[in-house]
Amino acid sequence: MKIQRLLGLLSILGEVDKITVQELAERFEVSKRTIFRDLETLSCAGIPIVSYPGLGGGVAIIKEYKLDKKILTENDSEKLLTALNGLKSIDNDSDVTNLTAKLVPGQESDFLTESPYVIDLSSWFQDSLTREKTAALHRAILDRRLVRMDYIGKTSRSIRTVEPHKLLFRQSYWYLYGFCLKQGDFRLFRLNRIASFELLETQFQFRPVKTPEFKTDFGKDLLSFQAKKGWFEVVLEYDLSCEFDLTQKIDAFFLHPLVSSNGEGRSTDHGEIRFYTADLSYAADSVIGLLDKVRVISPPELFAEIQKRINKINCFYKG
Repeated sequence: MKIQRLLGLLSILGEVDKITVQELAERFEVSKRTIFRDLETLSCAGIPIVSYPGLGGGVAIIKEYKLDKKILTENDSEKLLTALNGLKSIDNDSDVTNLTAKLVPGQESDFLTESPYVIDLSSWFQDSLTREKTAALHRAILDRRLVRMDYIGKTSRSIRTVEPHKLLFRQSYWYLYGFCLKQGDFRLFRLNRIASFELLETQFQFRPVKTPEFKTDFGKDLLSFQAKKGWFEVVLEYDLSCEFDLTQKIDAFFLHPLVSSNGEGRSTDHGEIRFYTADLSYAADSVIGLLDKVRVISPPELFAEIQKRINKINCFYKG
């Protein structure tokens, strides 16, 4: 950690005219005493550090020693900083803070203000299980420690011992990519399916591996905006008063307010959702998830499937 902080200090001092020790301490989230020790270390290494006492003073590297080693454009730095800030939102690692300091010394807020993107991977909830899991598993990856987990798979729940290699984020979910000792191969484990886990003291040898490629054709047989031969056309009706609630589950692209058919072109108080699918079970899952916000208009096969599932749910609550 110290070497990262020293490089960060060197980068900042190489970019600014001077800066106070207090500002440096706040930036690196350490004490002023630690910064003084770091400055002494740099000085002993031959870096000409000069101190300016009094009001408006600070510390700096003598101007004659500075070299312009800037290889990134402002646009490059802006994109990198935005990505790093997104990483900090889920794991406030000091290494990321130090890297940010080296990238845009003293200008982080300016770059973030001008960036057209804001990446925040944190949860809406204050006590986030995902943040706790990612922090602990990140530590396991760095320390090369085995992880034993109680994992809920598609067909069963089992205890897995895994060599953790990478953390991945894809469409709202975090995954652990690791070598499963039970399966003898690399596997993806979705974090919200890990019921419990512990970091073991046993260490493992890192296995060189490429970043896993996610399938991009997932759902190709489940959903389409265009009619296809042999597919079901699904039409759902909803009340316009439910539109906001529906956008919590589906994209607003699917929501189409209906216009009266009397030729006046007036809006009604209903809307329509229309798509095509080859899998009625998938469509039924989607409709059930929308609760009482939609009504099935067609096809009749989907209507019958929904009724069957509702009857099954009712059986759970009968006395």
